[in-house]
Amino acid sequence: MNITICSAAIVILLSSVFMMFLKDHNLFLKFMNTLNNKQKEIYHKIIRERLLLYFGGMLLGIFLGLLYLFYSKKSDRSICIFIVIVFITKMIFYKGYPKSTYMLYHLDNQEQVSAWTDIYRYMKKIWMLSFLFAIISYVLIGLSFKM
Repeated sequence: MNITICSAAIVILLSSVFMMFLKDHNLFLKFMNTLNNKQKEIYHKIIRERLLLYFGGMLLGIFLGLLYLFYSKKSDRSICIFIVIVFITKMIFYKGYPKSTYMLYHLDNQEQVSAWTDIYRYMKKIWMLSFLFAIISYVLIGLSFKM
């Protein structure tokens, strides 16, 4: 199978969609139930900060993608390149931007650390699964068009 920029764009989009549906809210509720009020306040501030970073990275990616579309020659792959620019920019911005704090620094006992570790391990697992599902979906969609 020939890997192109459009196949990469499709896999990125599909994995993002799968990631939204695989989240286990019970793990987050379990974690929240271990926190005191001060820790919950810190947790909500961290969530707001990370959400702003996510959207900031997305807006920067859209801006760079639009610059690409505006200044490049139009081709049948332009939208694919736009998608890849948006998502790669978002990821680099989010991962690279310095965070004010990390929740792990504010946990007081082993129960909280264990609940947080459960979330971390689960999110890492579903990120990998969503990427795998996206690749499999792409292959199956590609094969269906060849039949």
